[in-house]
Amino acid sequence: MSTVIETAAARRREVFAAISSATGTEDAADAVAHLLSVSADEAREVLAAPLESFLGPAADQPARSGAGGEAGASGFSLHPFKDSDEHRDLYHKRSEDETSATGGEWDEAKTEEERRAGLKRMDAETAMWFVAVDTSRDTLVGLVFGEQLDDGDVDVAIWVRPEERKKGFGLHSLKESRRELAAFFPGKHVIVRAPMPGRK
Repeated sequence: MSTVIETAAARRREVFAAISSATGTEDAADAVAHLLSVSADEAREVLAAPLESFLGPAADQPARSGAGGEAGASGFSLHPFKDSDEHRDLYHKRSEDETSATGGEWDEAKTEEERRAGLKRMDAETAMWFVAVDTSRDTLVGLVFGEQLDDGDVDVAIWVRPEERKKGFGLHSLKESRRELAAFFPGKHVIVRAPMPGRK
């Protein structure tokens, strides 16, 4: 493992927060480069690294609820994304968020087009999407997108509702989706990347 990956792994919470808040790959690279004080090429190396590089055994220990506001493992769950009104509404909220991959620029027609395309990819088993739920409040807090790429790797991107950020939901989403996606796409690398506009 390269030095920059080791550094990113040691600061994975900050790195994942920077990636999930980015509006595209270059924005994510800039954010990681600034966060870790590394070059743009080294930041891209971090973005291209398999998720397993960041989440070792220590990272699999559940976070505890406490003064920091982190969600406890017993209060968090991932549910498969479904063609339901509740999940549709959450996807539309994501498309309206200026900090998401959409830049807040998708209208309702574009959002519906992308949502339906995603449902078709899930039916074809080339994608797996999840809804992140704070079960202690029965509240939908975000989305996780797992998409199989042409090279066979699995691209994973997360979006957490702005008002639910900095509570540990992003890291929980990544840890739980890693397990789910590894089972759904056995033998494939799970890659953390900023979501590409128009892709999800």
